Amino acid sequence: MQKAPTPIRVRVMRMALTDRNGRDTQEGRSLPRNPAPLITVSGTKWILDGSPIESSAALRKPYTDRPSSSGWMNFSEKEIEAILRESVQNDDQLLVHVVGDRTTEIFLNAMYATGGKAIWPKRRVRIEHGDGVMPDLIPPVKELGVIVVENPTHLALRDLMLKRYGLERTDQMFLFRSLLDAGIPLAFGSDGPNNPYLNIMFASTYPGKPREALSREQAVIAYTLTSAYAEFAEDDKGSLKPGKLADLAVLSQDIFAVPPQDLPKTESLMTLVGGSVVYDARAVGMQ
Repeated sequence: MQKAPTPIRVRVMRMALTDRNGRDTQEGRSLPRNPAPLITVSGTKWILDGSPIESSAALRKPYTDRPSSSGWMNFSEKEIEAILRESVQNDDQLLVHVVGDRTTEIFLNAMYATGGKAIWPKRRVRIEHGDGVMPDLIPPVKELGVIVVENPTHLALRDLMLKRYGLERTDQMFLFRSLLDAGIPLAFGSDGPNNPYLNIMFASTYPGKPREALSREQAVIAYTLTSAYAEFAEDDKGSLKPGKLADLAVLSQDIFAVPPQDLPKTESLMTLVGGSVVYDARAVGMQ
């Protein structure tokens, strides 16, 4: 990335792996925080369980279509506590891939065992995916200051979720509005098709469970200001205010007015980073 400079801002997060000796806690530690003006290296992500696609997310009750299995976790609760302590020692934001409700509950218990609400709210720990943040787990998520980063395109997998989890459990998972109503920071990422407007469409319509749908404005905020908060950057970006970075895009249509099915057709006609044009489709008249 240094040799082929990116025109947009990029955050690189360490995604440490394991080998025969266990977790590689030093992976990426030698990287500079800012190897280039638009690149920031910060945060470490650990994969605590799998996903419903291969039935490897750890659940509190067995899979509906595989009653002999409830998935599995990649680390014990004690190892998760070690991961949490390391993030404090390294003064490094912690991100965790957590899908199943059992993994979610165990991770929250580990947060309480390593300092609880006296330590964690200011550190902005992130749960990536958060499918298993079920209603009974919302209060500890709120108390511990956890940020939940959801992926609305997962809503397109509802038929698979119904098969894996059953209707009752599916209706208690993938909560959007309930998280916001509880005051939990909700951010969005793609985890798939690199089209934010597709995600805004899913989040604002919520196929199969419209009571959890967001307004389009709420979905945009999840993508912008809350995502900036999720990387300690809300003072610099995420909204258009004097003194903040002039990162903005001129869009091909009004995303607050077009029919939902037309949202994914949205394109950038002009993109500015730091006030400088980095992309121009020559479709915007400038004076």
